[in-house]
Amino acid sequence: MSDEKIIDVAYGEGWDASRAAVLGPIDTAEAAGRDAAGEPYALVLRPRDGAEVIVAHLHHARDYIGLWLYDTRGRRCVEVDLRRLAQDRLFLLYRRVWVYENDEAPEFAPDAARATLHLRPDGKGRQIVEPKGDRGGSRHTIADLPEAQRWFSSPAFGKWLRLLPALCIEGAGDHELRESADQPDGEPAEPNWHTPEGLRPRHLDELFTAGARFSDRDEVYTVREPTAAGTLRLPSGRLVARDPTYTTCEQDAGFTVTVPPGNYSVQIASAGYDTEFWGKPMTIDEDTAVRILVSDRPTVGWEPALLDGQDTRLLREGEFYGFGVDSGTGAFVDAGTAGELGRRYGEGMADGTLELATDENGVHILEDPATGTNLIAYPSGRGDGSYPVWIGRDAEGAVTCFVADMLILNDAELL
Repeated sequence: MSDEKIIDVAYGEGWDASRAAVLGPIDTAEAAGRDAAGEPYALVLRPRDGAEVIVAHLHHARDYIGLWLYDTRGRRCVEVDLRRLAQDRLFLLYRRVWVYENDEAPEFAPDAARATLHLRPDGKGRQIVEPKGDRGGSRHTIADLPEAQRWFSSPAFGKWLRLLPALCIEGAGDHELRESADQPDGEPAEPNWHTPEGLRPRHLDELFTAGARFSDRDEVYTVREPTAAGTLRLPSGRLVARDPTYTTCEQDAGFTVTVPPGNYSVQIASAGYDTEFWGKPMTIDEDTAVRILVSDRPTVGWEPALLDGQDTRLLREGEFYGFGVDSGTGAFVDAGTAGELGRRYGEGMADGTLELATDENGVHILEDPATGTNLIAYPSGRGDGSYPVWIGRDAEGAVTCFVADMLILNDAELL
């Protein structure tokens, strides 16, 4: 076979584009061992005809394969994010393509044209085309890809040609893979990539610990005593978090993790910082989270609260599943009456006929005597947006609480 049909294969911790060399090379046996154990490693495919370099980051324990295509100038021009949602199938979650104006343009040049595709497993999603990159202007369209363009065969170790269709590289079957004879050749090194993961919870216990202090940019926040926000009645044990002004809401089915039917205390966490306004000292307090207490046992672990059909394997870096807010107000309510109470709340607020128990903290409690349920509405931090709900568990795995995090102090550092 001619050299132009041969692709050299090497393994390591990553790819060093500045040296055009494998970073921290490892031999085939070690790579195969990591593959079998689900441990992360990198694969480098280099066609001998001098064409683009393909780098794959593999982490099977996290069902992740990420691909980068480097052009002949050593610039990344295609990124692909694949997730193994079935044993032998890879789903195309994300693809971004950069088009550089000329050979002198730097990697990710501000004016490089971009096309971004973000999909759901059903093929629906969104596509964004930015002809001038960061320089402005974009076109957003709904994506609807057929199955053959969003699902790919998951390759067994060594069968790497199966990855090429995800990069829209055709004619892969005409090539032959050959392991580089000189590998490994280089010093051990730390990986220069990491597996993308969704948003992780931070400081949730501390948000409700009076006196805890956080540093966030130029401010130092001090946590206040939690504020009581009433008692939520959950006769079904299935919790809903939603904007109470929505008449219909996909969240009304409730979270998949349930608790024993009963009544549970609700608390609002707040923290404040000192500042000046027009030369006068003042203190600003902000609501940072809302918690439903299920038990008084210590929380030792956290997980995201999910709806049916939500899959954490589909989250990219920092993403999360949350409930949307457009009224500056969030709410907790039982799934059995979430739709009805949401309708009553929204319509009543709109026409001014709703009777609410309201306190000085902005908490509204809508009672439903017919069913014995209620809806507890609360200020959603700094206003509109999307907010995650986390489930706390004790050492035995039982639910201790639900926390709606307003993300005000998620990036802050605990002092």
